Amino acid sequence: MKALGIVLLCGCCCIQVQAQQQPLYSQYMFNGMVINPAYPSMDESSSLTAVGRNQWVGVDGAPKTATASFYTPIKATNTSFGVSLMNEKITVNSQTAVNFNVSQRVKLNDKIYLALGLKGGMSQYREDNSSLSTTDPVFAQNQSYWKTDIGFGFMVFTDHFFIGLSSPTFKSFDLGNSVNKMTIATHYYVQSGYLIDINDDVKLKPNVLLRMVKGAGFQYDLNANILLKNLVWLGASWRSEKTVTGLVQVQATKNLQIGYSYDTPLQSNLKGAQTVSHELMINYRFSWSKWKVVAPRYF
Repeated sequence: MKALGIVLLCGCCCIQVQAQQQPLYSQYMFNGMVINPAYPSMDESSSLTAVGRNQWVGVDGAPKTATASFYTPIKATNTSFGVSLMNEKITVNSQTAVNFNVSQRVKLNDKIYLALGLKGGMSQYREDNSSLSTTDPVFAQNQSYWKTDIGFGFMVFTDHFFIGLSSPTFKSFDLGNSVNKMTIATHYYVQSGYLIDINDDVKLKPNVLLRMVKGAGFQYDLNANILLKNLVWLGASWRSEKTVTGLVQVQATKNLQIGYSYDTPLQSNLKGAQTVSHELMINYRFSWSKWKVVAPRYF
């Protein structure tokens, strides 16, 4: 059993190195700052978002992620500022990060805007090797590393359309030593969405997300969300890793939005495990003035 546990642990580590060096989210289309630092410039309200994700339920050591982010516009300058906190644990590895965000919006014409965003911060990576059932001297001691993190993003958007290019982790770097070295690769994203007004009560929003990570190849997400009476979002996604996602978001009050998503793979190499994923998101958009109405957020 110990040997099996070590094999499973190594397998999970390989997955993390090759395919998930950054947290994976299913409701990113409503929490865009985690992907593109320019995203806050699309919103004219201050916003606080918390996300909890339990990935691959039933797999020992599977990813568990918690994030909190806040941004606010400074309208006189068309500049937005933000901060994000993140903690993720995968097997014996964990990451805690704090990042600061600034974005600037520029009006190109009466309908089209360009936004530029920068992100910078620090991340602590930890290895709890003392929990391993192994006598390998490479994993004899716990390890901790601090690394700087920088990213950038661009977005072009209107009231009904946006397209963005970003690299939230632009600088690649190595962790560990020459024996158990792990390379954190540069990530690139292209994201686009379009809002279709079917009638006064129904809106359709198709989205696409393209991901490129060195060493992990090219992946994509295709999703569509339908909004009913500006109160309930219903959506479905197809991920290139052959995963299907369903999501629902409810506008509980004019300021508070609550969302839940459920991921399930169409096939799994992790035998005996459930491998589904759950994600809960809570978003609160602030009304700093009682005379100001918070506009619905479609993107």
